[in-house]
Amino acid sequence: MAVFNFKWNKKGEGLEHETQPLLDVGKASGADFAAPSFVRETLPQDISSNQVKLDDYAVEVGGTITPARYFRSFYAEISSGNTWAGMLDSLIRGDHGRGDVDLAIHIHPSSNDRELDEIGRRIAGLLSDLADEKDVRKIDAMRDEIADLKERQKRIRLNVERSFRVSIQVIVSAPEWKELMKLCRSLVQRFAGKSIYLRSADGQQLAALQSVLPTATATTVPKEHVLSLESSNVADLFPWGGGSLNHRSGVVIGKDRMGRPVWLDNWHHELANYNMCIIGRSGAGKTFVTMLVTHRSSHIRRQIGIIDWKGEYGDFLRALGCPFIELHEHSKHRINPYDVDITELADGTRFVDIEEAANSVQALAFKMISVYDRAVLTGEVKVYIGRAIRQQYAECNISTDPESLYTTDQTMKDGVFRTGKTRKAMPELIGLWEKMNAHKSEAIRKASELLQPFTRKGEMSSYSIFDGQSNVELKNAPIFGFAINRLDPEIMRPIGLFVTERWMMERWAKKHPEVKKLLIIEECQNIFLDEDFGAVWAESAFREGRATNTGIVPVTQGLEVFTRSQAGMAAIKNSPIKIIGIQEALDIDAVRGKLALTEGEADFLVYQARKGDMLVKVDNQSAIVHVDAAPFEHMLFTTDPNDPLYAERKRYIKERARGTA
Repeated sequence: MAVFNFKWNKKGEGLEHETQPLLDVGKASGADFAAPSFVRETLPQDISSNQVKLDDYAVEVGGTITPARYFRSFYAEISSGNTWAGMLDSLIRGDHGRGDVDLAIHIHPSSNDRELDEIGRRIAGLLSDLADEKDVRKIDAMRDEIADLKERQKRIRLNVERSFRVSIQVIVSAPEWKELMKLCRSLVQRFAGKSIYLRSADGQQLAALQSVLPTATATTVPKEHVLSLESSNVADLFPWGGGSLNHRSGVVIGKDRMGRPVWLDNWHHELANYNMCIIGRSGAGKTFVTMLVTHRSSHIRRQIGIIDWKGEYGDFLRALGCPFIELHEHSKHRINPYDVDITELADGTRFVDIEEAANSVQALAFKMISVYDRAVLTGEVKVYIGRAIRQQYAECNISTDPESLYTTDQTMKDGVFRTGKTRKAMPELIGLWEKMNAHKSEAIRKASELLQPFTRKGEMSSYSIFDGQSNVELKNAPIFGFAINRLDPEIMRPIGLFVTERWMMERWAKKHPEVKKLLIIEECQNIFLDEDFGAVWAESAFREGRATNTGIVPVTQGLEVFTRSQAGMAAIKNSPIKIIGIQEALDIDAVRGKLALTEGEADFLVYQARKGDMLVKVDNQSAIVHVDAAPFEHMLFTTDPNDPLYAERKRYIKERARGTA
């Protein structure tokens, strides 16, 4: 058993042992417990020592300074089916006025064999009840419970978790009866909203209070108040534990508050998909943790593609000898937004998703035209652009048939005919402009004038970099990145972000469905908030990701960014993993409910987290992690110019370029 009575300072910094001054009339002193003038268990309708009529069960203890103090004990029941880091923090940290709240956690190890027997009996009972049950809602609930029990059974059997018998006891006290009852009602209501129900130990109030005294003999907590929890659940109960994750595969991203390594696996069998959000304000370490996940994932045969909004990944990729492709006017690299590849479904069906590609090019054309005049995009213009793009694919004889992407060539060598396949040239943006420019409708021709600057017929070469055939070959690079930081930030960089993401999904994600892949998109708020691209991107990227064995990883600064758009909400809902760094209080208030952040987690992100501290949420699990990198990794990842390792990396890259590293 462990008993805790702690408080935080107003900034939420650190954990200090509470000392209770003898002259504080709101707090019991040590002498009140060591030598109380009297102790008695009260019943409803009793009269207290100071002539107050009591209306509930309690314990009245005579004090040395105050005439008496009233105590009521509760046992917590958790009905939500899961625990989370900091779930009891508000009990310990709350300001209860003249009242006081103490927390006692009774922990006893449980035999794994005994626990497995009980789980087996429970599963057998549920299966028996399921055979006779007719209510669809009860059937679903039973099936969910059976699935949860089987997962727990597996974790205990494989020694991933240990089982414990746990009782959570809350002792509420106050010098006045009315204050006590008001505080009790407030706590019961507040925690019921979190699916934590405080059950009063009526009829056993004195025994419950005695069980937390250091001089008391071991007592047995009533069986109905005992919970069966696993190791990670128990850690969630402690204010300094922070909980952990049950992942034992993937990559180690750091250490939890107990100094234990924390594993993270986007392909963990319990996750619905492979997507992950990384969030943290400037300086919180989000780029650092993104590079760490990238670097370590590449060592376990996972391929990572990065869209670099600010050009921060150049040194990192060059130091590793990986491709870093910069897209700008003077670059030799080009990618064609019309590019398509073969989509392969889980059942083996293979096809070319022309509709998806056409919709993406259509959104791109709308964006380019609306840069100058959105009013030009009339219904007539939009319909024609959609039809013209599909006509372009048809004119190239590209259809949903995978074979339509290739032409068959025959060559003679050494007197032998050899047959091979060559990939067809894709349609180009200039072809769409030519169709629009030649149309008889004045509205469509006017729209073509606004599209022209983005084609080779325009006079701005920096705007026409996406008009032409692709010449990028990624081959088997474990990590690669596209940098768009040298594009015009107002017009071309948002366009480049969308074009690059769609190209990577078509030519990389779909091309290798057998490879586990992560697509990292830095400063993703620029696509979330884009009225032309946002919804199109969210609908396709998160839907296609699982089918192509790809995890989408949007990286952005503020939590509130996700709530401003349909695309942002889609990212949150479809990402079972969320890594969150330091946040502003206003951002937390806006999204706390949508991210299911507990009070303790929200306070940690605002008041306690420091650079490199991250809250990692994986479905219903949470862990507070300090990102832990090796010295060489730190040199690769740091983006702080004042860090001595930053200058060392610059020297390292120069030496590699000269061939001396």
